[in-house]
Amino acid sequence: MKQESSNEWIPGIESETNGKTKNTSFWISAIVSGCLFLLLPLSEFIKEEQWVVREVEPAIIETPPPPKTKLEQKLENNLENLPSPKPIETPNTPLKVEALSANLDVSPGDFKAQFSLNQFNPVKNNFEGELVFSLHELDRNPNVLKRGILRYPTHLKKKGVEGEVKLLVQINEKGSVEVLEIVSYTHPDFIEPSKKAAESSTYEAPKRNGEPVKVQFYLPVRYSLLN
Repeated sequence: MKQESSNEWIPGIESETNGKTKNTSFWISAIVSGCLFLLLPLSEFIKEEQWVVREVEPAIIETPPPPKTKLEQKLENNLENLPSPKPIETPNTPLKVEALSANLDVSPGDFKAQFSLNQFNPVKNNFEGELVFSLHELDRNPNVLKRGILRYPTHLKKKGVEGEVKLLVQINEKGSVEVLEIVSYTHPDFIEPSKKAAESSTYEAPKRNGEPVKVQFYLPVRYSLLN
């Protein structure tokens, strides 16, 4: 004990011990500094890795159309199996010149008359021994001198009912009109005003070879709200 305490006060021993401690501290500091120097690039690399941001594009998912129902599939199959339409060929029907008659287009309050071609032509008959001709047998078609007034039935006009009455008429040598027969009609209330309008009309005297004759023909009387 006394020896140790005595050595502490020896100057040479004290300076030697302090020098060893300083050397040790120097090498420890150098090692620590070297380790820190080596770890510095690694820390920078770690920082860079942390800040790398990648842009990710979202994937677009296409939704498939819903499956067709059995009814839709059946309709498609039927449409595919339909044959292509054939063009409609319209036959050219020649007009028969022998079928001349008078055609009266009638509007309310008016009795319009004109001669035209149609498919009706009565056979000439013998009335009381006198010849009755058809229109195409005359020298020319007689013109209307006085048009009869057609009375459109009020109740049918209000209801918007249109129609037609077909009359068999005869024009005598003086141009007077006589209704011989009601051939057809679309409504019975059209008959009487049609007869009155036809018989109140006056024509030129029909002539054949320059002589006045009687002529017989079918006369369609049409009722129309558009004219």
